[in-house]
Formats: sequence, structure tokens, C-alpha cells
Amino acid sequence: MKKPAYSPQNAAAEAEETARTIRRLLQESRFSQARETLDALGRSSLQVKRRRVRTQPAASVRLKRPVFICGLHRSGTTLLHDYLCAHYKVSFFQSAKVPENEGQFLQDVYMAERPFGGPGAFAFYPQMQFTPLKKPGRARKTAGRLLAQWDSWATGESPILLEKSPPNIVRIPYFRSLFPNARFIVWTRDPRAVTLSTRKWHKLPVPQLMAHWNTAYMKAFQDLSEDCILARYEDFCEDPSGTAERLATFCGLEKRSAPLPMAERFCAVKNSNAKYIADFPAAYRTRNLVRAWEYFGYTFSSNHGTAAND
Repeated sequence: MKKPAYSPQNAAAEAEETARTIRRLLQESRFSQARETLDALGRSSLQVKRRRVRTQPAASVRLKRPVFICGLHRSGTTLLHDYLCAHYKVSFFQSAKVPENEGQFLQDVYMAERPFGGPGAFAFYPQMQFTPLKKPGRARKTAGRLLAQWDSWATGESPILLEKSPPNIVRIPYFRSLFPNARFIVWTRDPRAVTLSTRKWHKLPVPQLMAHWNTAYMKAFQDLSEDCILARYEDFCEDPSGTAERLATFCGLEKRSAPLPMAERFCAVKNSNAKYIADFPAAYRTRNLVRAWEYFGYTFSSNHGTAAND
């Protein structure tokens, strides 16, 4: 039976029906089936709003290697992505009619983050942290399908694709298993700025958003390897060309002879952290002794009004 078209009401109805099914399965101690039912909800086309999937014939796929930008929503990944696309020879998604041209919405190989909390919540869900594929044959087949779908939407002649979906931050091992020659740019921004900027979209509690930052980047911390490079929004704003050159050298990107035009909102690179940090609740405290932001160079003063970026 064909599923109804997307609407908030239809998506909510599907989620409610899934909840009833899972509740029944748990009562019957059918735990594996319950988990599979939840996973199926995450893959549902009804739940993944505005997904666009089309597959290029395998023989004509030109993409060979991805470079993944790994950073949370509202951390400046789009700024970095557009700067690198404008100045370096990469392929990228443009005008794909999905949020911020994110590759997670242009494929059906893995789940997007929307059914599992979306911005400010997805890193809490184990369903978003995909298990690496250990069988080489299956990994090659999955990688080929993913590139064939992404190739259908990619602009540019380069075999290197620059991709920047925020959930990449918790999926490094999975993508590493698909693409052994991939590179990962682990991108950070002051968690207070990310928190209050995310609250423009979702009125989630500040402690939850700070915990989400901590959870996502602790996962990335555990997954760091020689195919990863660290970069910060603050450093990029201070020296865009120098930061970009360092990243491009690591990722093997060639500079364009003439830059492509950038979106007007990114023509002037400016650090906008101050307005968020000034509004960050002075009373915020955490009992968590493992604070990923400190590992990545963000330390707050006792009243949390300023940050020392090491």
C-alpha cells in the first residue's frame, strides 16, 4: 500500500502507530523485533521530510572520494563548505531542494536525523551512530550505491565530493568503513554559541543542548584517527584563507584558478559568537566532569560570561 504524502499529521500518525506496535512487542519480550520496528520508522520516507533520491548508472559515476565536514547544526559548517567549494576543486551539492544541500537527504542508504530528534538531539540516539561495515564486499556495494545517488545531485567535475551533513559528527567509523580513502574535517564552534543559535530553531533547554554538544564531540573524540583534521570556527573567522589552505592540503584539494561566487551571506566572514555568549545564562552549571569543549579548546570562566580559546 502506498504511503500518504508527507504532512506533520501523517508523520505523527505513523509515529504513534509505530509506538503502539513497539509497546506490544516489548510486552511480548520480542526485543529484536521492537528495535527493528523503530529502525524502520527512521527509514520511512514519510518521516524523512523533503528527501530526494535518484541513482546515477554505475558506469557514469564520477565521484570517487568524499571529504566529510563533521560538525553540529549551527556550528558554521555551511560557511566552511561554501568557502572550500568556492576556492578549491571539489564537487558539491547545489540547489538540491533539501535543507542546506545536505547529502543525508539525497540518499536512501542510511537514516537521516529528523526522526530521531533532529538538531540538538540526534547524537543521543544509538540509531544515529551506525555500525561500521566489516565485510569488504558489502562495504564496497554500499559505498557504490551511495556515490551513485550522490553523483546524481553533484555539481562539478572533481572526483572529490565535499559533504557536510551535521550527523557526520557521530558517523566517522561508518563512513571510514565505506571509504577507506575519505578525509574527515572535525569542525567545532563554542558550544554556547551553538546552543543559543540552535534554540532559534528548537526551544530546547540549554542544559540539553550543551549536553548534546558534549555527547556529539565525545563520540568524535573517540573516533579521531590519522584521516581526521581538527578545525575551529573561531580560527577560520580570524584567518579564512590560512585555515582553508591547511584543510585543503590535508584533504588533497587543488586550488581553483579563479574562485566561484559565494552566497552573499558568506562574502564577509565574521565571528558572531559574541552576541550569543553575552546572552548565555550566567547560572549555567554542569556536574559532568568530562567536558568535550575543554578538550577542543573552549574553557569558560566561573560566571560563564567569557571564554578562553586556547
